[in-house]
Amino acid sequence: MRTDRLGHLSSNSHLFFIRRKIGALENLNYLLISPSIKSKKVANVPLLLMFIAYSKKVENVRIICSSFLHFFFSFFQVEFRNSQLLFDMTMESKESEFSQGFKTISFSEKQKKYGESILNRMHIPQNKKIVSIFARDSSFLSEIDQKKDWSYHSYRDSDIETYIRAIKYLISNNYVVIRLGSEYSKKLNFIDENYFEYSLSDFKSGFMDLYIPYISDFIIGSRSGATDVSLLFNTPLLVVNSTTFMESPLGKDDLFIQKKLIDLKGEIVPYKHIISDSRYYSFDGNKMEHLYGIKYLDNSEEEILDATIEMHNILHGNFVLNKDQRKLLKRYQNEYCQKNNWSNRFAPISINWLEKNYYLYLEDDIDLVGDRNVEQQ
Repeated sequence: MRTDRLGHLSSNSHLFFIRRKIGALENLNYLLISPSIKSKKVANVPLLLMFIAYSKKVENVRIICSSFLHFFFSFFQVEFRNSQLLFDMTMESKESEFSQGFKTISFSEKQKKYGESILNRMHIPQNKKIVSIFARDSSFLSEIDQKKDWSYHSYRDSDIETYIRAIKYLISNNYVVIRLGSEYSKKLNFIDENYFEYSLSDFKSGFMDLYIPYISDFIIGSRSGATDVSLLFNTPLLVVNSTTFMESPLGKDDLFIQKKLIDLKGEIVPYKHIISDSRYYSFDGNKMEHLYGIKYLDNSEEEILDATIEMHNILHGNFVLNKDQRKLLKRYQNEYCQKNNWSNRFAPISINWLEKNYYLYLEDDIDLVGDRNVEQQ
């Protein structure tokens, strides 16, 4: 089991149990090996315990917590994999496997009561609509391993300040906004009784890192461990500042907008010009810049706000695509998504974003005649 990062512990383990549930794995006996619960290599102990509890309900699956065994099999993983005795839980996933919304782990009634008691201490009213937000920065990785150069991951970062307009919109629509993330992140320059910086509070814990996404109406943020837990609970996720071609939302009710690409002259590089070239399928931002002269441009406040409004309207039944929008999405699927070397799934892109940025995806102009049947406040 990959347990050292929250995203891997949640999504990889969840995917294993999904495949086991739907019969996509061979009918064998499976021993899932994790480090000891007390090990620093377990990113979230409550989550591991929830998977242990769930595994006891699954036939022929057991989880063994042993740091020695975990190290042993990790050290000799090549040899064991060659002998077909080792099943690697860092396997690649297909979005369609997650988008079906299969459930695995869940909170007990006792855990729910405990979570609600913490929310009460945070002065968040019961039955209040909640949206969680997350802006990835470099503080967490820099803190857990100060000797390693994490700059190649910096292209995934974004500024929490660009969320302010979206936060104000959500608050005006009777949401409480709770910020997820690292306890080492910078404080947002915004104060409101309906905005709570949970990530910088004394209430932060491994349990609440799971429970807050669980009770949220939806989550806004970049793809990372803090937002990947949405898959466990089928919480809708609006991904902003999405980056590589190998990255898209995985859940059944998710939506996304992307960082634009710019060259060293600051000019926009359309996705359509490079999506078929495997050289640009890289998780290394430094490599993208140094070898190919391409950098990522963060989403603006307005772009994040527009996507937030769209997500809110979709989840509240105030969103219907008109004829031109359906035509545009079909072209996006047939003319752009099919060129993706990683997955040609019809990823749930924001229609507002696509209408304004169609030139990044399509080869010619589009006809946007017709009123948008989308209620926006």
